[in-house]
Formats: sequence, structure tokens, C-alpha cells
Amino acid sequence: MKLYYSPGACSLASHIILNEINVDFDLVRVDLKTHTTEKGVDYYEINPKGYVPALEINPGLILTENVAVLPFLAQHDPKQDLIPPSGLGRAKVLEWLGYLNSELHDAYAVFFGPELSAEEKQRAYAGIDKILKYTEEYLQESDYDYLVNDHFGPADAYLFVLTNWSSMIGHDLSAYKNINALREKVGSRQSVQIAMRDEGLIP
Repeated sequence: MKLYYSPGACSLASHIILNEINVDFDLVRVDLKTHTTEKGVDYYEINPKGYVPALEINPGLILTENVAVLPFLAQHDPKQDLIPPSGLGRAKVLEWLGYLNSELHDAYAVFFGPELSAEEKQRAYAGIDKILKYTEEYLQESDYDYLVNDHFGPADAYLFVLTNWSSMIGHDLSAYKNINALREKVGSRQSVQIAMRDEGLIP
């Protein structure tokens, strides 16, 4: 398999899950400003949508969108317990991926477009906080070690990656005790450390 990624972008979640499963894969860096790969290939020829992640499963067979790529990868090695094979447990993973993708991802994304005024930033921070407060309260009431169950999975990786963006936009996460506890747990995993080093995010 081959993952098209941009350092620190949401494709980092796929990179993390790839490190968790027993599979060989290649990484291809994409410049999202020029929409070219590190070898100068027009990325639109690979993924007409123009953004990451894109997972090349076989030559010419491309899968895109986090809500599709992450479950596909997570189910690759059932021994890893990254995602339930069926039933309500699997549905809960998809529920969280959908929520993170449609709500939290979009809330952060406004910071990566045209520059925001001070007033627009405060409104955007409030939008992020609304979603994080829901997640914080959910974790507070949950008896699980991770978002969905007692096993690390794709929703945990995705939440970790998205909340990483707070440091890039001057957003304070200190009020979110449970989210930060989960972030620390996820961030300490070898799969995460390797992915972040490979993408140049940590030494």
C-alpha cells in the first residue's frame, strides 16, 4: 500500500494506523499548496479531490476520505483489535469518525484558509470548544480506556491528530483534562511516535 500524506495533516491518522497493522507501505509526501508530490507529479492525477489522505491499495486503486480509509486500514489485521468486526461496536467507531470528520475537522479547518480577524478567531475558537466540551463530557462519563472501548483505534488516532492542530492556531487545550489524558496515552504509542518522526513533526 501507499499513503499520500502531508506532514501533520489529517493523513497522519492513517499513517498511525498503518504503523499499527502488519503491512508494508510506502509514503509519498504531497505539497497541498502546489498539489504536487515530492517527485513533482500532479497530485490531481492521483486524487482529483486534491487533498489527503489518499491510500493506493493496488496500482490505480485509490481510497480517499478519513471515514473510509481509517476503518479499512483498522480492519486489515483483526488480531490488533483496532475496530470491531461488526455490530454496534463497529457502528460506534463509525459514529465517532463521522462526528470528528464533519464537526471537529471542519471547526479547525477555518484556520487554514484566508486569515481570520480577531473577532473571527474568537468565534472559531468557540466552535472548536463546543465540540471539545461534548467530547470531554463523554470521556468523563465513560468507563472505557479509549473513545469507543478499551482498545486503541482509528477514532482515537483521528482525535489526537485534530487536537494537535490547537498548538498551531493558538488554541488552549488546558481545560480538557480527559481529552489531554487520552492524548497523552495515544501520543505515547510507538506507532504515533514513529509516524510523527517520519513526518518531521518531532525530532
